Amino acid sequence: MKRMLYVYLFLFLLLHNPLSAQKGVRFGFRGGYSMATQYGILAPDIPYTVDVFYRHGLTGGLLIYYPITESFGIQQEFLYVQKGSIEDIKLKDRPINTHTEYDLNYFEIPIVMRYAFAHLGNCTIYGCSGFALSILLNGKYHLRGVAEVDGLPVDFSDTNKIDEVDTFDYGFLYGAGVNCKLFGKQCFFEYRFTIGWNILMMPTAEGEDPAPLRNQDYIFTLGMYF
Repeated sequence: MKRMLYVYLFLFLLLHNPLSAQKGVRFGFRGGYSMATQYGILAPDIPYTVDVFYRHGLTGGLLIYYPITESFGIQQEFLYVQKGSIEDIKLKDRPINTHTEYDLNYFEIPIVMRYAFAHLGNCTIYGCSGFALSILLNGKYHLRGVAEVDGLPVDFSDTNKIDEVDTFDYGFLYGAGVNCKLFGKQCFFEYRFTIGWNILMMPTAEGEDPAPLRNQDYIFTLGMYF
């Protein structure tokens, strides 16, 4: 409930800013594929090694584009994004190996600057960059592992909610896209990369130290302006 109140508050503040009164504002939506992972913080005292794999998920939501010039504009977005990763963690000083799937679902609010730098027929190629604030809606981890006890392998598993990870994450994003007019509507395809700044202490095996990780996300979306 507390996280949803944060979502409503940010929506109210962003939709009631001075840009909302600007002429030529366009509304739209986007949706597509999210290829998320997390990267670790290298430090000599971390007692484990980590192999990282992608979590494949979905992203989508609404957007508002504010044109500043013919080629440049600012875009606000309100997105649902599935993030997380798959981690194989091996403790250095103990015979324990774990395979963990981290599923994190965010409400993300990017502020994006877009600049069109090339025109090909009725298509425009643009670049974009900006910042994003992400609010964690919910999270869960699924852990499977093997520990050696008295020389024999013992399997263990755990599935639980992720409650102690920070609610907020902050990130920088950049990407590129193609904007074309199809069926009388402005449509676009865009690739975007988002890298998180906040260190998230992700749970590992019970009784072990959490893993310090940052979010990282590659998204490929299709969208349309009304």
